[in-house]
Amino acid sequence: MFQIVNIWNLTRPDKEMSDRIQDINFRGYHSDAFLTGEFARKLSIKEIKPLSVSDIADRYCPKRRDLYLIKGSNRPPGRTEQATWGRIAGTLAESYMENIFVCQPCQDKSYSSIISGGKCFKNNFATQNNTQLGKLREEESKEIETVDSDWFLRLLDYNGRIESGLSFLHTILKEEESLDITDIESVRERFEIKPNTQQIGINSPAKPDFIIPKFGIVGDIKSGKEFEDHFLLTCTGYGLAYENQHKKDINWGVIYFIPTRYSFATQSLSETKPLILAQVYIFAIDNNLREWFISVRDEAYNIISKSEIPGFPSEMERKGCRSCKCKTYCVGDGLELDNNENQ
Repeated sequence: MFQIVNIWNLTRPDKEMSDRIQDINFRGYHSDAFLTGEFARKLSIKEIKPLSVSDIADRYCPKRRDLYLIKGSNRPPGRTEQATWGRIAGTLAESYMENIFVCQPCQDKSYSSIISGGKCFKNNFATQNNTQLGKLREEESKEIETVDSDWFLRLLDYNGRIESGLSFLHTILKEEESLDITDIESVRERFEIKPNTQQIGINSPAKPDFIIPKFGIVGDIKSGKEFEDHFLLTCTGYGLAYENQHKKDINWGVIYFIPTRYSFATQSLSETKPLILAQVYIFAIDNNLREWFISVRDEAYNIISKSEIPGFPSEMERKGCRSCKCKTYCVGDGLELDNNENQ
């Protein structure tokens, strides 16, 4: 989180890129951002279930079958969600960094002290999450791509050390008007946004990973193999929800992305283990993103309102099926994957 603090204070998007947030039409309190009457009515009579920001934004299945299986009006009973290495690693990564953000920094401001403290933190985390780490290692052998659970844990340690070091840098550079860690709400203790669901189509309460109302920022912690465009939709949705409730503007989104693996195109390099550091993406929640979110939201409500589950993705679109939490159900329903994808 101190990476976010430092980057924001050194770049000041709110001052140097203010032109990107001018003339925004689709605020969460504007009627142009509201649901159509049809979906609002269905929500009011509980014909359909309200969707969370994640339900709307997490576009991993091209056909949104995963969404229908969770929230569809005629979703089948008895479906099960499958654990995967990526999903378990993502949960662990987010938990690790959230704990790093709220732990007390060591008083000895030296590299060796930070390294020692980081190793201690990693060992304690491993002990407290022994069960989940065991499941992570169990899933490792099922992955088509090369993954390494022990290296992944070391990467978390390295990223945690960097956060600790940046906290000391901030104490040296901060000024009265700087963004400070105390301005950030909702790390571990989730900040609740309570929008009018029938207006904005977002379930209440909505809980962003962090939010900084003083600077008009909302943020999310993401993890995975690579950054996905639809991650931007998550911050956009939370921004619209906050505006809907508080009638105050949210202009900036921040994604704190933790890479959990790296795959080389050349198989001979599969054993190479690069040191991957967390990445910070700061962007204006402009009209383009807001229109995109509203379009995706309306599409999602249209999908869950139908009486039948969407069809399977085309063969060219099935790359993500092997790591989908709904793969077991879809395969049982007739989805054909090649032998590697079906492992």
